[in-house]
Amino acid sequence: MAETVKCAHPACSCMVEKGGPHGKYCSEHCKEARDKIELRCDCMHPGCR
Repeated sequence: MAETVKCAHPACSCMVEKGGPHGKYCSEHCKEARDKIELRCDCMHPGCR
């Protein structure tokens, strides 16, 4: 089983497998929004909707 950690975007609650396609983020949205303050994550994964 792969090791998982929380997405690095503070507003996101998704879990990410180490070595995933977006690095320490769950999606391209979270990777691009890393420096923005969001009250709600818009990555569109089921856990964040």
